[in-house]
Amino acid sequence: MRKYSSRPVENWKLEAVLEAGRLAPTGCDSQCQRIYVIRTEDSLRKIRGCCRMAFDAPVVLLIFADLSESWTHPATGRNVGETDTAIVTDHMMLRAADLGLGTCWVGYFEPEPIREAFGIPDSLTLMHILPLGYPADSSVPSGMHFKRKPLEDLVKYL
Repeated sequence: MRKYSSRPVENWKLEAVLEAGRLAPTGCDSQCQRIYVIRTEDSLRKIRGCCRMAFDAPVVLLIFADLSESWTHPATGRNVGETDTAIVTDHMMLRAADLGLGTCWVGYFEPEPIREAFGIPDSLTLMHILPLGYPADSSVPSGMHFKRKPLEDLVKYL
């Protein structure tokens, strides 16, 4: 969703969305995610100045990973911090939808201006941005959301 109404998100709904992220599974239960909540006018102005993909949502969540805390697979050496924060973000999106809120998964941003604007420690890596709010009356899904490959192109039974 890329068009939000100006209706504020109730505190209890925001807390429910954040709780869904807290309860999301992570590799070896590392819980490496750090979520920054942007909802004051000053902070919203800052994020909109740093990232046009924040849209006009009344709440924007910045989802970071502390990669020093996330699990690293011993056989492959792969750090799963990005996967963990993806799961966290997805859980928050699903809970938001349950509550009548809209979101947009944002992966297109420059992290350094955001880090500087909000004084984010170097130990955190910005993984995702999640605008959150009520849909505007004129909000409609992009046509891309209806273009799906057939199931047989995506799934193979062995």
